[in-house]
Amino acid sequence: MEPIFPLHEEVVNRYCGYPVCVVMQDGSRHIGILSSCGGGKVLLNAEAGGLEANVTQLQAPVSKKKKSGKGKKELPHQSVQPQAQAQTQAYPYDPYYYGPQPYYPWGGALALDFALIAFLFLLL
Repeated sequence: MEPIFPLHEEVVNRYCGYPVCVVMQDGSRHIGILSSCGGGKVLLNAEAGGLEANVTQLQAPVSKKKKSGKGKKELPHQSVQPQAQAQTQAYPYDPYYYGPQPYYPWGGALALDFALIAFLFLLL
């Protein structure tokens, strides 16, 4: 373990992506991968997009059918709606994948207040 000193956001931000041990002023310890440091917060184990993974679903766009004038008929090729493509995934080739949920050895995402950190150690 190597201490990260001085505890300034610019210094700590250099170690993003490395495993660290954070000791808080109340004595609690947190171990994880340093994701980012800024705005008075230290983020551990955060995904690339932030604290939480964004889950989106593909849906076909909903179009409202307008009533056409009398005597006008829609041709079959005019009423074709775009369809959402199905996303399939074969065997997930991830070394930490165990069952329906992936396994994260460092735990879930965690945001810590930078002012409450007493010590920060780089785990080698």
